Amino acid sequence: MTSIDVFVVINILSNRSKWTFYFLSSVQFNFTIGEKYFPPNDNIDYSQISQELNQAFYDNDVKKAKELKLKILNTKHMSTELRDRANLIIAVLNAKDDKTDTAAVKQAMHDFFKHQEWMNDENAIVLLSNSIRKDNLNDVTRLVMMLIRKYKDLKEQSLIKQRRLATVGINYLYVLRKYFMDSDKVAFKILSWLESLATDPELCLLRELTLYFYFIYTNDDQAEGIKLILDQSGYKKISDNLPD
Repeated sequence: MTSIDVFVVINILSNRSKWTFYFLSSVQFNFTIGEKYFPPNDNIDYSQISQELNQAFYDNDVKKAKELKLKILNTKHMSTELRDRANLIIAVLNAKDDKTDTAAVKQAMHDFFKHQEWMNDENAIVLLSNSIRKDNLNDVTRLVMMLIRKYKDLKEQSLIKQRRLATVGINYLYVLRKYFMDSDKVAFKILSWLESLATDPELCLLRELTLYFYFIYTNDDQAEGIKLILDQSGYKKISDNLPD
């Protein structure tokens, strides 16, 4: 796993909120699907602001994100998608654990994910995985189930897409287990989906995390064994922060 396309569980290694995962990816997110909502690739102004906005999200820089939102609002013919994405990023970055502006995050997610073509864009899927939190889990559940219905067999997708889709599932399971421990039915639906990941070395970490979440519902000893393996493999902070 050696390129910028490789995702590594990193949020719990970062300065972000302690209870959310996110995965590193190329910061050059290009939302390019659809003609009515997502702009074409040849829109230079859009492309530059898009990259700067996603860099601000990557850097956890809410001040920069707000500056870019003003630039978007003051630039003629700028896309609605970019404005909605800025609102969502700002809402997520502003959220602090239980002191969450739930209404802001919920409205921003509604505005962005109401366009069903988001499921065809790999980077939109990454944005969803970064937006999963305790207070919007009910809304996120609907979106995750949409992905499960669309991508029933993960191994049929490219490795990059499998990583991004599985990241959504792992992040969802993390928040679900940490705050809603009795939601076994939903957890096993997600786990069943994640089991369809290809047995490829590049997906090894995701498959190990899937096993961990399976065993915390079925076999505590096995779950502790996986935590130990992660710890000894150099993922100590991930291991230490996994929910029991």
